[in-house]
Amino acid sequence: MAAMAAPPAPAVQQPVAPPARAPYGDAKSSGGNVQVAVIQFGAGSAGLTGNDFAVLQKVAEMQRNNRATVRIVAHAQQDASGSSADQAARANYEVSRQRALAVANQLLRLGVPANRIAAEAASDEEPAYETNTARGIAANRRAEIFVEF
Repeated sequence: MAAMAAPPAPAVQQPVAPPARAPYGDAKSSGGNVQVAVIQFGAGSAGLTGNDFAVLQKVAEMQRNNRATVRIVAHAQQDASGSSADQAARANYEVSRQRALAVANQLLRLGVPANRIAAEAASDEEPAYETNTARGIAANRRAEIFVEF
């Protein structure tokens, strides 16, 4: 009897641009939404590290224990520069999209159902941190993770 290949993991929907001001932008609980983690990224990167995997394991456990929805809002601020502001915004949006997908796909691998993951990408016209310092720019390279109870 021939071995059967495992079915492919369900794909996460491509992140969409959030409304002008995403309702998940603060770190406080509001209406059943709680920010539970922030994943930081290097410039132009969507790569996850060992520490990120450990954090996402805890998020997956929290989701399973509460049957919650996990919302990911990925950001990029000044990660790309182009010959125009429009090109830089498009490039930053693409980096944000890749970050949201990296987090969402890892949560899928950890057993979070695809219908319990919502991913958003933002190019950040309103950054959370000052963008006139290297530290502020680095802090804006993030994916915020919320659990909706």
